[in-house]
Amino acid sequence: MNSIPFEKVSVSEAKAVLDAELRSRQEKNWEQLRRMLGPADLKLQERTYNWLLSLPTEIWPLWLIKHYPRIGNQFSEVWQRRPALEKLFAELLLDQRGTRKGFPVEVSREIMALKQYFDKEATYADRKTIAAEEGK
Repeated sequence: MNSIPFEKVSVSEAKAVLDAELRSRQEKNWEQLRRMLGPADLKLQERTYNWLLSLPTEIWPLWLIKHYPRIGNQFSEVWQRRPALEKLFAELLLDQRGTRKGFPVEVSREIMALKQYFDKEATYADRKTIAAEEGK
């Protein structure tokens, strides 16, 4: 019976090779997979302006809407639907692909400010609902 040839390597060398293979399998060309931008992706919709006006001026996401109007439009679409908004925050704040560059710092700060504001408002609404139910 013949023996299997092998090369002695350190654990760190083996890990580096395996990690590189995994990364190359995970990396996709997301530019090619993205859908074509439509007119609604390139400019703010009226609904988005109304959403902005409903927010405190100190958290208006001005960098976001200037550089990523499509995302501003998405926020305005899901702002009143808590599960959909939580999903949007997760998609924007967590790197599911492992290869994203991320947003510019200013945009990231604005998204986090929106998240904090939403969480505070949602907590207040939850308390109000509980208090109303207890009063029945």
